[in-house]
Amino acid sequence: MSFLDTLRNLLRFNGSSSATPAFKRGAENRRTRRIPQRMRGGYVWADKLLAPRQCVFKDLSVGGARIEIIGEPIKPSLLADGLSLYFDSERHEIPCSVAWMKGAVMGVRFDGRPRPPSRQYG
Repeated sequence: MSFLDTLRNLLRFNGSSSATPAFKRGAENRRTRRIPQRMRGGYVWADKLLAPRQCVFKDLSVGGARIEIIGEPIKPSLLADGLSLYFDSERHEIPCSVAWMKGAVMGVRFDGRPRPPSRQYG
């Protein structure tokens, strides 16, 4: 399933209403549903990085993603001005900001819409 298909499915899910509150169903109290990802890779790029860094997507939601950087973690100061995530399978990027970091794993918030890549990746 492509990234855009995943987002469409999430939007369809979030639009449905249920009589049972989320906390009574045992679900997490998040605004949007997360979809676990398997074997979906891409790149992280920021202006302060010398080269794009390869990453793996762990979860995707309408508003962001949880990713794991392959190799050494990136210093938070290098990502302070924002970053772009490039999706290998769809060949597009999306502007993001860092929501949290813990070692090589980080949560990012999508700050725009998917667009054609602005540079060469890989």
